[in-house]
Amino acid sequence: MAGFGVANERLRALEELEREIGASLQSAGLVILELSKEKPQERHLDRQCAQFGAAVAKVEAELSAQIRYLTQVSPQGGFGGSQVGLGCPR
Repeated sequence: MAGFGVANERLRALEELEREIGASLQSAGLVILELSKEKPQERHLDRQCAQFGAAVAKVEAELSAQIRYLTQVSPQGGFGGSQVGLGCPR
């Protein structure tokens, strides 16, 4: 039953990734909102841009880790195993 522990951990990581994507979109929205003002506050823009950059970097790193994991556990090495799961021809 150790497989369920790994699967649950992967699901938790994907849920965290989903939250991080939401946070990055929120930061991007706040940057756009600030830029749409007649007199945007540079300090506020800098802070929101930094938050957006950090969120995007975290998402990128986690997605890369997920892809690496999937390529390691795929029965065909690479993404062939996931194509079979999607009903795609081999």
